Amino acid sequence: MTTLYTTAVSANGRKALALARHLGLDLRVETVHVYRGEGQAAAYRTLNPWGKVPTLVDGDFVLWESNAILVYLSEHLGGGALSPPDARGRADLLRWMFWESAHWQPTLSRVLAPRVAQLLFPSPDAAPTPVPWDDRELGALLAVLGAALEAGGYVCGPELSLADFSLAGMTTYFAATGFPGQEHPAIAAWLGRMSAVPAWASTAVAPWT
Repeated sequence: MTTLYTTAVSANGRKALALARHLGLDLRVETVHVYRGEGQAAAYRTLNPWGKVPTLVDGDFVLWESNAILVYLSEHLGGGALSPPDARGRADLLRWMFWESAHWQPTLSRVLAPRVAQLLFPSPDAAPTPVPWDDRELGALLAVLGAALEAGGYVCGPELSLADFSLAGMTTYFAATGFPGQEHPAIAAWLGRMSAVPAWASTAVAPWT
């Protein structure tokens, strides 16, 4: 049986788990709580040398990197669901997934990391670290995403796609870190649509809920 090693506490782990549920895939899910150091166990590092989640094992095929896993879940196990059949549509989808890994996630990780760490490892004596939502680089990314979402209901147009699961991963932390949705109405509306996707809603866990 195919096994997905993951945890919904992780943004990347959540998006793979949510997609698997959305596609109704018959997977064995093994929880690896990377924030408790479980990813550094020797046995797990033989599967994923970075000790991160998610990792997918399908027979003798071992795959890490969350966006690659999303594509494999769709194309190999999910009959191509949520992925356009035409070359241009697929290129657009991959463009956004590459953008997610190259720009969206690194910038959000930098901006959110101090507050996320506090929420993961709370200290009663520590004052909440403010999140610089007005960060210039992040502002540029939010503007690009917002413009795309104003043109359609989802990232690649009117239909839910792999790109939505990919980009939504990092938004796992938005509610707990005070995302100013009123300043980004198109993104806030998209987050509402994602919350209405049962598989996405079912993977929302503390401390992010």
